[in-house]
Amino acid sequence: MILALNTIRSAEEAKHFDDVVLPGLRPLANDDFTIAHLNRAEALPDRAEPYDRLLISGSELCAAEHNPRDAELEALMRAFVAAGKPVLGICYGWQMLARALTGRMVCRRAAEPEFGWKALKIHATNPLFAGLDHIVTMHSHYDEVFDLGPEFTVFASTDACAVQAAQYRDLPVWGVQFHPELGYHQGERMLASNLESEPRARELAGQDLDSPEQADANLRILANFLAARAVEAAA
Repeated sequence: MILALNTIRSAEEAKHFDDVVLPGLRPLANDDFTIAHLNRAEALPDRAEPYDRLLISGSELCAAEHNPRDAELEALMRAFVAAGKPVLGICYGWQMLARALTGRMVCRRAAEPEFGWKALKIHATNPLFAGLDHIVTMHSHYDEVFDLGPEFTVFASTDACAVQAAQYRDLPVWGVQFHPELGYHQGERMLASNLESEPRARELAGQDLDSPEQADANLRILANFLAARAVEAAA
C-alpha cells in the first residue's frame, strides 16, 4: 500500500489531486493509495507501517518558512527513510524531505521562480530516470533546495535551479523540484492557473515542450519510483 501525503492547502486543488491526479497514477502502481492530508484536522500516520512507500505532493506552503505541522511531517518522512522504504518528494514535498534529512534549513526563496515546461539538464544516470533521456517537465515554484551535503547526489538541474532532482545516499529516496505526476493535460491545467494568478508567470514560463507525448512520458518517472524496492533499514 502506498501512502500519498496531500500537502495542498486549497480545498479545490487538494480534491483534484485526490480525485484526478492519483487515480491517473494507479495503473502504474499495481497497488492502492491511502491518502493523508496535511491541511485537514486529522493526524498524520506516525510510522511507516503498514505502507510500502511514501509519495509527498507539492503545495502552496513555503518550505523556506516555519509552518505549524513541520515537525509532524518531517518525523513521518524520517520514519520511512529509517525503514528503508521508497520515498519521493515532489516540489514542496522535496523541499521538506531535504529539511527532514539534513536537520537544517536547506530551502530558500529562489532568485528566479520557475513556471511552465522546462527541459532538464541531466548530470548522471539514476534509476529514477531509467528509460528517459530528454526530459521536459512542468515547473511551478518560488522556493528551492540548496547547500545539500555529500549524502545527496544531485543528478538534474535547470539554468534557474541547480537542484532539480537528487537521491539520498544509496537509498530509494528521491526528491524532484518539478511535477512528474502531471502529464500533458494536467500540466497545462497548472500552467493556465499560474498564468492567471502568478505575477511573473507570463514572463518566465518555459515553453520547451515539443509534443504532448513528451510530457506524458514523464509518468515513467513515477513508474520507476513505484517499482523501486525497499532496502534494509537505514542506520
